[in-house]
Amino acid sequence: MQVADVTWRMIDGNRFESGLRIWKEKEKTPSFLPLPPGKKISWEIRGPKRCIGSVNESGKLVPCPENSVILDSGQKCGPCSAGDIVDPCIRCDGRRCDAVDARKIQCESTDYVVYAVVFNDKTLKVGVSSKGRALIRWVEQGADYAGVLREISGGRIARRVEDRIGRQQGVTKQVRSERKTRALMEKLDINDAQSIVSDFTEDASHLELNSNVSLQDLSSFYTLDKLKSQPAIWRKRSQPIGGRTIVGTVEGMKGSLMVTSIDSSLLVVDLKQLVGYQINQDSDISMMTQTGLVDFF
Repeated sequence: MQVADVTWRMIDGNRFESGLRIWKEKEKTPSFLPLPPGKKISWEIRGPKRCIGSVNESGKLVPCPENSVILDSGQKCGPCSAGDIVDPCIRCDGRRCDAVDARKIQCESTDYVVYAVVFNDKTLKVGVSSKGRALIRWVEQGADYAGVLREISGGRIARRVEDRIGRQQGVTKQVRSERKTRALMEKLDINDAQSIVSDFTEDASHLELNSNVSLQDLSSFYTLDKLKSQPAIWRKRSQPIGGRTIVGTVEGMKGSLMVTSIDSSLLVVDLKQLVGYQINQDSDISMMTQTGLVDFF
């Protein structure tokens, strides 16, 4: 099976399940591989990395017709990237719209939120999401606290506001997995997190942000309990992926980070690193219900 993405699925308004979206051989619809705490895994990761496919005009992920090998850090081959209706939106900063007409219409009629998330190491990050998907987006990132800075109708305006906010001092638009990994043993009080956001919004008052951003504690949504020791890192960025193994019991997940254990030894894997690669394992895989276009934002 080939890894297409790391995913969190909302079961109800208060619970999520996490795992991998995967391609099984010759299937046209991706499947879901759940990774609950207690699951025993024995994986061998096999290369080369191949294209994960593209999102079509119906908002469905479809497999790459050529099963192309990817030689760089990307996830899609040239033809799949060119035909993917989501790709232009991922790169959008609001200055120019390269989306297809149907996507433009949907984007401009959708309500968005520009949000702030805070991680336990006091990192403050901003981002944008469709309003209905904000909670899932925060959990996908593995954030610890989150709140809405502004609600905006129309994606291009939301992206422009996000870009302006992201240029302010003391905030970032991207947090690397290494930083998230180091913060797994840390715990930030919600009052301290609230103070970080309040100080930022006060300094950035010229951007018309909400004057009273109420943060939500996201800890209850993750499947990873408090750790007794810092997990070892599965792989450094300079090391190859193909041929490596992941063996042990799943302790839980936080964002794209999965912690496994063998006896008292802990290991943390950023599952995003596996996207495009094959996993050799023996396990039941349930079918994943396809989602609509709006779920990709």
